[in-house]
Amino acid sequence: MNSLTTDRANSSNSCSIGSSKRKRGSISFADQTEEDVVATTNTPAQNDIVLLNNLGVDCFEHGILTDATKCFQNAMEIFSSRPGGSITTNLTSMSSQVSCISLDSSSQSSPDKVLVTTSAHDQDVIMEDAESAASDSEASGTEKHQLSTAPILQGSPSPPRSEYDEGITCYNRPLRIDNSKSDDYHSTAPTLLFNVGQLHSLEGDDTTAERYFLQALDILQQRFESNHRDEGMELDASARLDNDVSIDAIPILHNLARIYYRAQNYKLAMDMYFRALDIAQQDEQASSSLANTLNCIGVLFFHMGGNTEKNATKALDMFNASLVVRKKLIEQAEDPNHNSYKLLKQELATTMNNTGRIHYMLGDHNAALVTYIDALKLRREILPSLHLDLAASAYNLGQTYHQLGNLTEAMKLYQEFHSIITRIFVGKNHRDLAIILKCMAQVHHDQSQYEEAARLYYKSLETTKAALGDFHPEVASLLNKIGNMHYENSDFSSAIRVYEEGLVVEQAVLQHDHPNIVVTLTNIAQSQKHKGNYYAALERYVEAHALQKAILGDKDPKVAVTLSNVAQVSCRLGRFTRAFDAYQEVLQIRRDAFGDDHVEVAATLNSIGLVLFKQGFHGLAIESFRESLRVRKLCLGSQHRDVAVVLYNIATTHLEQGDEELATEYYAETLRVERTALGNDHRDLAVTLQHIGQIHRQRGELDVALGYFKEALRIEKLNLGDSSTVVARLLNKMGNIYLAKADVINMMQCFTEATRIYELCGETDNANGDLEISGYNFYCLSITNPECAAAA
Repeated sequence: MNSLTTDRANSSNSCSIGSSKRKRGSISFADQTEEDVVATTNTPAQNDIVLLNNLGVDCFEHGILTDATKCFQNAMEIFSSRPGGSITTNLTSMSSQVSCISLDSSSQSSPDKVLVTTSAHDQDVIMEDAESAASDSEASGTEKHQLSTAPILQGSPSPPRSEYDEGITCYNRPLRIDNSKSDDYHSTAPTLLFNVGQLHSLEGDDTTAERYFLQALDILQQRFESNHRDEGMELDASARLDNDVSIDAIPILHNLARIYYRAQNYKLAMDMYFRALDIAQQDEQASSSLANTLNCIGVLFFHMGGNTEKNATKALDMFNASLVVRKKLIEQAEDPNHNSYKLLKQELATTMNNTGRIHYMLGDHNAALVTYIDALKLRREILPSLHLDLAASAYNLGQTYHQLGNLTEAMKLYQEFHSIITRIFVGKNHRDLAIILKCMAQVHHDQSQYEEAARLYYKSLETTKAALGDFHPEVASLLNKIGNMHYENSDFSSAIRVYEEGLVVEQAVLQHDHPNIVVTLTNIAQSQKHKGNYYAALERYVEAHALQKAILGDKDPKVAVTLSNVAQVSCRLGRFTRAFDAYQEVLQIRRDAFGDDHVEVAATLNSIGLVLFKQGFHGLAIESFRESLRVRKLCLGSQHRDVAVVLYNIATTHLEQGDEELATEYYAETLRVERTALGNDHRDLAVTLQHIGQIHRQRGELDVALGYFKEALRIEKLNLGDSSTVVARLLNKMGNIYLAKADVINMMQCFTEATRIYELCGETDNANGDLEISGYNFYCLSITNPECAAAA
């Protein structure tokens, strides 16, 4: 590996094919140019090794991997047959092999050379984070990474997929041997070993690839020690590798890091990358090696578990440092038309895209937007229109616009991504097609365009099942979204059907106590409750509660939320004792978690008051309401809507006790707070106005009552339109007041309009459409006309 070009910016030259006459189907020795077989003083066997290695590189570049493998293997056989040329195959264990490599990563470069400095303490923290992440994965039973096909677009960190470039595969090509400097074992063997390791890595055989890479690194170490012994220098732990040795080590370290990363051994992966970083920082000039290594460390931090925000911040530092180097390399480039210049810009765009993902993860969507726009612009300049990396940038920018609420721009970019991948993966049910269909559906969903959202959601579901199978976590996630859409569209039957299907999938592919199962059970229960199927709702709530307790314990506030739903449905079913007991448990959990003066405690006290009210314990109900009122005023202020709710409940309880004076007083206070908190046109006011009007009607103060009902009617018409059954019922009540006033004209107008609305809404064939006529002046008619007696 003497004087090999390892920077990607220059690798296209070093790996170029020597003859334009060479055909793609096969490559023979006769195809070699004079450049490939420069006459040297090497032995014929040595020339054959160089020839075979470089021919293997040509085959690899042409995609003829079988011939490349044969070339490298033949080269190694020739090398091993030479005196002193055998290559050890019995390696020590991975951990001891790695630990014996003294590529120093703790010594400090001079300040003017170091772009990223990491103190010994910080490196300790880095290693602890990596080790913790690996431990977490093992504890949760996560399988080791193979060549993953998981998406790396953005969102929660996940292993990289091969289609999209994060820059982590920057040294994934075999390397040529410079035959002018390849006259000994320590110069030739590392290249051969590296190249064979590359082939095994490409095939997914990381165990064998690791063995070859470790051997190559070990031989470089031997070369380093041999060079120092020849010069009579004393070796110590802080000694740096010679420049030609250390530069050759960088691609090996990168490939080892990638293997350990795929195996989720983040500690070893990070160690390899930091060793490469220390070597790259020895060069006073900016280099692709330095930029690539900084970028790869950033990618590893992005995908690591543990403290996500902490690792994201470290990743951002690495990406920013890599961007500085990449921009400097572009400034220094001599020929903007050369392929190496385009490669530099492509790598810059990759790191920009990575930086945008960190901003997105940290919730800084405006910063992500700026970075993604720049990355996409750059990729449009240098990549063909049907390129996956261009598609990835469009998708990421689309997601950012989506998060910022710019649905028009989001949809344009989603459609661009969709157009690219459907032409690349023609006829395939590709996972990313399912993802983008889901995103496009979400845009329509957010705009309440349920019909088009449903079409795209179900198309995404079909594609997801075809790509991943019927039982996969992504299928379950998509079913949950579809269920949510039906729920929001008040199609509760469809919501229940889809949620139930999702539950079956989740129970098949997730652990039995996974939090997502709790969410789905709760969604089913909510839908059943809205349909009035309280028994079915209660059953699912109880299941969700039991599962939550198993996951979180008895005292978690999330458990209290589900238990509160159990209590609410129990109350609807008339099971007041069970409801009261459940609310008492909720109250205890929330007081233990939040203290006595918290809005959640106030909400529970209000609910307890409602249960007591329904049981006829009006005095106890008022006590609970008043304590809720005290806490809400303390936490929310006296002019909040939730304060008005409790005031209304107190007023209604006093009215039920027959205390009209106190009821009127509290209703008036409720109305005042509602006007302040909600304005004069909110429907809450209409309810309060009707109660006040009803009290005045019962007192015989008909004109005052009529004034309240008229204002309530105005509000309901404003919010619901003129033809709502709510408006009809209000007109019915007003007609009865006019009847009591003997105002026949207005009475008939109200009754006629109410009847018209009932008929329009199709309510005339059920009890909801019955016109209720009652009043003081009407009772005399019932003597001669019994069928006209009041209904209420």
